[in-house]
Amino acid sequence: MGQTKTDALSLGAAVVLLLLPQRPPLLLVDRIEGYSRTPRPTLHAARAVSVNEPFFSAELPTPPMLPRALALEGIVQAANILQIFVAVQRDLEAIGRNPVELVSALRNTDLGYRLEPGFMPGLGEDILAAITMAGPARTGAIGASQLRFLRNVFPGDVLTYEVRLIREGADVQHFEADVEVRGQTVAQGMFSLSKVEGLLR
Repeated sequence: MGQTKTDALSLGAAVVLLLLPQRPPLLLVDRIEGYSRTPRPTLHAARAVSVNEPFFSAELPTPPMLPRALALEGIVQAANILQIFVAVQRDLEAIGRNPVELVSALRNTDLGYRLEPGFMPGLGEDILAAITMAGPARTGAIGASQLRFLRNVFPGDVLTYEVRLIREGADVQHFEADVEVRGQTVAQGMFSLSKVEGLLR
């Protein structure tokens, strides 16, 4: 795993469902565990893999393994969340607001979902509504991938994603990713996604 420092977050399924259009069984991020805007935008996220996943077939004679295409999809979904963080914070700055409002709104949403004290109705509602209304515009399509898969993923494993935005072009963003299970590298490398921007404007 890369050594990029991130600020700890604990954002669960309600926030992930708000940010991503994918739905089970193809939603491959369970929670967001960390985010940092500097020195480079970095997101930590995780996905627990269960033997009850519909893509595991009971008829297969070998132990069930997560298809690598789905592992790639999970990496891209984590990067899409990072794209949304970056785009919305830039939008907030452009209209004269504090970029920290995004994280505050997401933390508040998670508190409300969990029925925990401290929830403030209406906090960041305009930001969250704008993200939801953006629809397909809030996700970037993968354009190129140089990811290497080094180990298989089995039911009972928890995938931990670290994705970093390393550079940007006019229409494309380039990322690095490290994916681990129990401290062992499962996948790593670089990939590119179409740019996500202008969600609040």
